[in-house]
Amino acid sequence: MADRSSFVAPPAVLRPALRAWLLLAVGALAVAGALALLLAASRTPGLGDRLPWGADFFFRGLVTHVVFAFQVWFLAMLGAALVLAAPAPRGVAPAGVAAAGAGLLLVPTLAGWGEPSLNNYVPVLDHPLFFAGLAVLAAGVAGASLRALARPAPWQGGPAAFGIALAGLGFLAALACFVLAGWLIPAGTDPALRDERLFWGGGHVLQFVNTLLLLAGWQVLAEREFGRGPLPPALARACFTALAVACLAAPLLYLRFDVLGLAGRQAFTQLLWWALPLPPLVMGGGLAFRLIGHRRLDWRSPATLALVSSLAVFALGGCAGFALGVGDTRTPAHYHAEIGAVNLVLMGLVHGVMLPALGRAPRPGRLVRLQFHLFGGGQLLHAAGFYLAGAAGAPRKLEGLAQGLHGAAQLGGMAAVGIGGAVAVAGGVLFVGQVLACLLRREACHAP
Repeated sequence: MADRSSFVAPPAVLRPALRAWLLLAVGALAVAGALALLLAASRTPGLGDRLPWGADFFFRGLVTHVVFAFQVWFLAMLGAALVLAAPAPRGVAPAGVAAAGAGLLLVPTLAGWGEPSLNNYVPVLDHPLFFAGLAVLAAGVAGASLRALARPAPWQGGPAAFGIALAGLGFLAALACFVLAGWLIPAGTDPALRDERLFWGGGHVLQFVNTLLLLAGWQVLAEREFGRGPLPPALARACFTALAVACLAAPLLYLRFDVLGLAGRQAFTQLLWWALPLPPLVMGGGLAFRLIGHRRLDWRSPATLALVSSLAVFALGGCAGFALGVGDTRTPAHYHAEIGAVNLVLMGLVHGVMLPALGRAPRPGRLVRLQFHLFGGGQLLHAAGFYLAGAAGAPRKLEGLAQGLHGAAQLGGMAAVGIGGAVAVAGGVLFVGQVLACLLRREACHAP
């Protein structure tokens, strides 16, 4: 994947693995959407108590919705990217294992088992089957990561393949953090504290993995669109390496700090603050320079739309991150924008690289463009509304009348949050529907 001419679609024997990972990734978004509808129904008077899953479904469904919308989607896309970065024959098994884990996650959710734990990064249901589902999902992604790291292609190819392979290495570091935390947490620890500390360190490392996916996606899409990446190859590799080194350092913090102590908790936060910002700032600056310097951008191209929209949303989230409040909605402004930027890049990879590699790409028509316009524009409005309301003192993690909103800034900001969220959801629905149709049809599909 070093430049436009060097990217070669995977041969027929490798395409089943790429298709399997894509089906899991986009299927996870479809499941998350279905759960979101059930969540809305569970909050509807007269309907919630009639659902077959009971009146207490809301928080249980919320946990699983978040896990599918973020963890399963992102990790399955990592698996798909690893297929392109390091092609290996007979690579379907890891995707099958990961899909089995995703299926296990739904059993306790629909059966009404396990107490929901809304901890940071990876909320869970406190039930053995849910934890087993997470473990099996992780095993599938770990298998894909190990297979890619053992191949010569990422180390001999261009910076894009190198960055994707290091994202797989970062996932293995996150997995090591989860295992170490589970081993070190004393038996009998309060379940809420146990779950929070279990996923705290590894959850931080997953943010590095998501950032590696973002930067690798920028690299791939810029190479495809402009013939070269945002940065010189050596500098791009340095950015990827810096993030990977931080990932590998994270498990060592468990050797220095008490897993339940405040100092250990703060150590991971400091790792994120000091090691994460610079590489995306450097590559984002290079991408902005590349976009501004290009004489004629092709606004019909999914790659161009993904690059421009993701960079804009990421810049907004980055600015919000350097001016966070304490307990107000400026914090969700930051992380919603950063997550949205990663989503936009992944959408660009699906439309601009992965579906074409499978011979299933729709023509870049109005429907494809609308997905990026709606999702990107909605995310910008959503995050900006959160920041405006938070700067005026609107509290986070509250809803409805409990927020105590007053004044034009708070009310207008939260109105923008709702409108932007609805617009972004519409774009996501169009993306999921079109991509699933392309993946499930035998014949080529074409957008209007």
